[in-house]
Amino acid sequence: MRIPLVRGDDPEKDAAEEPPDPGERHRLSVVGGLAALSLDAMASVAYGPEAIVLVLALAGGAGMGFTLPVTLTIAALLTVLTLSYRQVIAAFPEGGGAYGVAGRYLGRRASLVAAASLIIDYVLNVAVSVAGQAG
Repeated sequence: MRIPLVRGDDPEKDAAEEPPDPGERHRLSVVGGLAALSLDAMASVAYGPEAIVLVLALAGGAGMGFTLPVTLTIAALLTVLTLSYRQVIAAFPEGGGAYGVAGRYLGRRASLVAAASLIIDYVLNVAVSVAGQAG
């Protein structure tokens, strides 16, 4: 499989062209952005609600009465998450995430803890995904 280069397939031709607009280089399409940036949200949406409904179903009729409050709580948490992401994007338009924000406001140690947490989170997301496919 051939991997395309950033600007094109011909390095000699690209070298003769003018450099691209710096803002254009960082743009992602919606599909590309979802593929690159939505692992956490997709994994949470896929596994969390299913597990909650399963536990409520096992609890019987009394547990199923909690379905609406739990759903509203999940929707409220997703709203808070969306608003906090918007604030981070406004404060760090060039990118940053947990590592960048923690490094700027809380120091190097906190940023390393945030980075390690994200790595562990990604590994666990893959493990849960693989386990879900096997079962």
